[in-house]
Amino acid sequence: MRHFYLSLILLCLFTANRAAAQCQSAPAAYSATCTDMESYISPFNATIASQWKGAKPSSAFGTELLSANSNISLTGILSAQALTRVQGELDGLSRLGVQFVTVGLSFPILYQPFFTYNNDPQDYASVLAFYQGVMSAIRQHGMKVLIETTVVFPDYATDLPLKAYYASLSSAEFTAGRAQTAQIVAQQLKPDWLNLGSEPDTISELIGLSAEYTPAEWAAQISTIVSQLRSAGINGTPLIGAGCGAWQQDGSDYVSALMSTGIDHFDMHTFSVDAGMLNDAVNYIDMATAAGKPSAISELWDHKMTAAQLQGLSEYGIIDLLATVEPYNDYSFWAPQDAEFLQQIIDLAYWKQLEYASPFESELFFANVDYNQYGSLSGTALTIQETSQEGAALTDGTLTPLGKWYAAAIKAGSAATVSSAGGIAPVAPGSLVSIYGSNLAAAEVSATSQPLPNSLGGTSALVTDSSGVQTQLPLIFAGPTQINAVIPASASMGPAVVTINTPSGAVTSPVDLNPVAPTLYAANQNGTGVAAAELVTNGSNGQQTVVTTFDKGCTPGDCTAVAINVGSGSALVLFGTGIQGRAALSDVTVNIGSQTLTPFYAGAAPNFTGLDQVNVMLPASLAGTGTVNVSVTVSGIQSNVVTVTF
Repeated sequence: MRHFYLSLILLCLFTANRAAAQCQSAPAAYSATCTDMESYISPFNATIASQWKGAKPSSAFGTELLSANSNISLTGILSAQALTRVQGELDGLSRLGVQFVTVGLSFPILYQPFFTYNNDPQDYASVLAFYQGVMSAIRQHGMKVLIETTVVFPDYATDLPLKAYYASLSSAEFTAGRAQTAQIVAQQLKPDWLNLGSEPDTISELIGLSAEYTPAEWAAQISTIVSQLRSAGINGTPLIGAGCGAWQQDGSDYVSALMSTGIDHFDMHTFSVDAGMLNDAVNYIDMATAAGKPSAISELWDHKMTAAQLQGLSEYGIIDLLATVEPYNDYSFWAPQDAEFLQQIIDLAYWKQLEYASPFESELFFANVDYNQYGSLSGTALTIQETSQEGAALTDGTLTPLGKWYAAAIKAGSAATVSSAGGIAPVAPGSLVSIYGSNLAAAEVSATSQPLPNSLGGTSALVTDSSGVQTQLPLIFAGPTQINAVIPASASMGPAVVTINTPSGAVTSPVDLNPVAPTLYAANQNGTGVAAAELVTNGSNGQQTVVTTFDKGCTPGDCTAVAINVGSGSALVLFGTGIQGRAALSDVTVNIGSQTLTPFYAGAAPNFTGLDQVNVMLPASLAGTGTVNVSVTVSGIQSNVVTVTF
């Protein structure tokens, strides 16, 4: 790996960690919600960074095909324009670059006895023909298919007597109907994956049970369906999954019970980041792995809920809250946090070798609603506005900034853009970044003067920001596997895409731009360990001495701390990046050991674009305290942690 040196600061990246997303763009009404969610996202970033080693095994990334979801009911399915809408959405999803689509096809929408109950037995064949047409269209687009078969929502399919029908069925009849639906889906439609349900609580509520399925009851239902599928000769294709939500109370009991049902893999849903649910998701995946089952996530999004809202709710209450807050995902100011969450899930998929992961809110890849213009709309009106904008975007062939970001994030061979200091993302405009990938340049070339060039050795890069503006990146170094560059200070906040124009073609890299993204340089060039910092002391004789906090002659990766003496007038100078965008000096604090200090300077370092420094006076009480942790917090966002020895 090639390194670029400046005043003993090593401008390279080694481990991938994720910094907290900013909530500065959120309106006052949603600021607390954004901040609360971020308080769970950031620690999960650290969890992934500390345990995932960057390997990328085969995982499929998709999203929902909403125009074929059975909740559109017979009114939508039997519409003359139904398949036309499906084709249009698939065209858009092709531009997004997903490898598969998720289709919700639930009981009783392909169950012949229900149509007899509804006095329209002739409609069954038409519904089956529609879904056969859907499958044909998906395959023509070169995509795989995941079909989820649970139960149709009565509140969505209002043209059907679903509540009365569910109430008319015994438990055995209901399970038999679900099993027959699953068999028809598997044999007639032949998806690649078939999920029998990942929300036992939702199904329980929708069919009118007074209490949700227990782990044993849920496992018994899944086992019965799987047994019927196996008896019908369904083995291998489709692969069969089932699971529970990451929010499921006593979820580990559900996971354990499902392991003996005959499923091929554990399939989970996750719709919240609060109350430790992301960590619960990891635990459930680990339990399945220990039982010899791979895992997948068929539905996911960061629904905008707080821990306070979730406190004390039963599963039924959580499901109702999910439905209440879902329309408010549509606002465009959520895009930076959505991108950070999706990046976590993508990293989780690689880390835990998930079979697939499928974001649910696929419409947000095509349209976002401006809060300033539509913030007064009710949830229903907001959904209508979003649907209208999505239709126009599908016709025009456009993607939102989040859509462009997701397309780059799941593209095979895409590069990763992170801070060059702590190896964290998101990053800030005006900051130093490292871009990692393969075949990025033909040979190693370094910049030799300032201003920095926009091209090195035939390689250049530009960023397309959330406003659609494209700006060239000044380059520090270009090599086959790494580029060091500066994100232009003029770039707009939010999901963005860096395009690297290499001698062998273009390579894309998703990046999330936040106003600040503080990171500190470490001497070992891995974002941790002894800080690449200086101690500056003004003597009583007017002489100034400068010493480094580490052995200047060390080999990167093997640097040790130099104990520094705190005297009168001693200041610590920390070097980093992503700091200079702070609104005011009062927004910055330095955390040294147990002390929180106020710096007398935090901003751009002189003579080099993108490099920042934070200068703080050291109290005498730090003398002799040994090795302590050091970090910088800017506007509530904490940097990576380095160390200094006193």
